[in-house]
Amino acid sequence: MHSALTVDDIVYNILQHVKSSKTDLVNVAMTCSTLSHPALDMLWREQSSLGPLVMCLPQDTWEATRNRTITFSREPLLTEWERVRINASRIRRIVSRNCFNDPPRPSGPVLRQLFALFPPALLFPKLCILHFDAVSRLPEIRSDFSLLRQFFLPGLETLAFNVPSKVPTYEVEQLIDALAAEATGLRQLSIMTAQGLSACRVVIPKLPKLLRLSMRAFDMGLMRQNVANIQHSRCLQTLTLTLHGLSDMQNEPSGNMPLELSTLKRLFLRGPGLQNCTSFLLQVATPQLSVIEIGTYRTAANPEEITAFIESLSTSCQTFGSLEKISVVDCSPGEWWEHESQSELHSRIFRPLLQFKRLSTVEFIDIGKFRLDDTFIEDVAAAWPYLRVLKFASEKISDCDVTFTAMLSLASKCKLLRCLQLTFDATHLPTLPHAQDGNRDLWTTQTALSELHVGRSKVSTMSHFHLFIALVFPNLVDISRYYSGYRMADGIVWRRLKEAWEQLAIHLDEFPAAAASWKTFLLQLTALI
Repeated sequence: MHSALTVDDIVYNILQHVKSSKTDLVNVAMTCSTLSHPALDMLWREQSSLGPLVMCLPQDTWEATRNRTITFSREPLLTEWERVRINASRIRRIVSRNCFNDPPRPSGPVLRQLFALFPPALLFPKLCILHFDAVSRLPEIRSDFSLLRQFFLPGLETLAFNVPSKVPTYEVEQLIDALAAEATGLRQLSIMTAQGLSACRVVIPKLPKLLRLSMRAFDMGLMRQNVANIQHSRCLQTLTLTLHGLSDMQNEPSGNMPLELSTLKRLFLRGPGLQNCTSFLLQVATPQLSVIEIGTYRTAANPEEITAFIESLSTSCQTFGSLEKISVVDCSPGEWWEHESQSELHSRIFRPLLQFKRLSTVEFIDIGKFRLDDTFIEDVAAAWPYLRVLKFASEKISDCDVTFTAMLSLASKCKLLRCLQLTFDATHLPTLPHAQDGNRDLWTTQTALSELHVGRSKVSTMSHFHLFIALVFPNLVDISRYYSGYRMADGIVWRRLKEAWEQLAIHLDEFPAAAASWKTFLLQLTALI
């Protein structure tokens, strides 16, 4: 054996090339005793089921039923469990995967016997990541919080579990209270709830090492207690909450200082309505926030609520130099035509966002009927030089005040912009900008834009839409739009112009020099206006 194989780092790097294949790892483990231990460690390092562990028992002790459940065909001898114990000691991650080819899973009695012989704390001494539903999908196991608590170890860093609907509240409270004392190394915590369970009325304990926290049913009635304890997570960077109810802090004096999450960088909020998210933001200061994503699922917001949300964002962030992404998506039920009477969202509602100079992603999707104007679009280009994704997306039909000229100006000035979704009026030739010599010229080429969604934009062949798009955005690979049965004529025009753009793009790719003649044609055409 070469002496290089005695160096752990070299062996580790070799195994990195074969770790994707369990067969290859087994073959490496069988080559020699020096490679066997590290290869088996890597083979067992991560598991999505405890099935493979139980299948280490002699084959005559177990059988897999038709529903891929492992049961015992005979009682294993105590000595036959040794191989199970050795391989379990190698497992560091038990994680959920949605795979169709998952191995068979142990039945409830098999798991009970396994943990009766070897409590989880002894069986998995190296465990650092646990998704409890990967241990078993059986309801009687997933709701056994006494078993889950046995996995609480000082070395556990990531924990995810579900709160079933029939588990008594006091059991949930006892389990979560135990985290601070028994899972002292916890860095990521995810608490999910069963469908139909409105909120999880628990208070998160003080977990000083926590980096990421996710709660699917966050009771706003316990907000002060929860946020006060979350403040003790001095390194918390990501917070994901599904909000329920109203904040218990709304009736406090207005002069009270908000609770501060000083290290938080990413905030993901989901609530029945936008006002729930606004209520949260008004009570929490997040001076380092770089990403905020909002989702609503029950009630569509009106313009006043959207205005209040944007104002609360400024209040919560306190400074304007850190926010890089804002995404607001309305997933409330109902088709777009059911909300045609919804009030329009004018540019003034979104203007406060222009203060956030580092924004690179701005997404407002299906929150209402946008009624933006050219002045706002021009100001966007000046305020957000790092812009990469901009989406004002809505299937709702409304009048459009943004011109083709403003759209071209925005996309050409934002040199990093790669994805744009915006409704505009392209029924006329755009007005060309002035070059340095005072004459009018085409917009400078922008090579980053690759995706353009034109929403419900109006267009006519008179605008020569396909020519401008092909010349100004040579790397554009996709143009899409919303289709409507109410405006079939618009759809026909768009389809023809898109086909013309596709053919022209191919032509310019094969003959780049042809761009100059097309540019001359457009300059002459616009000069006649």
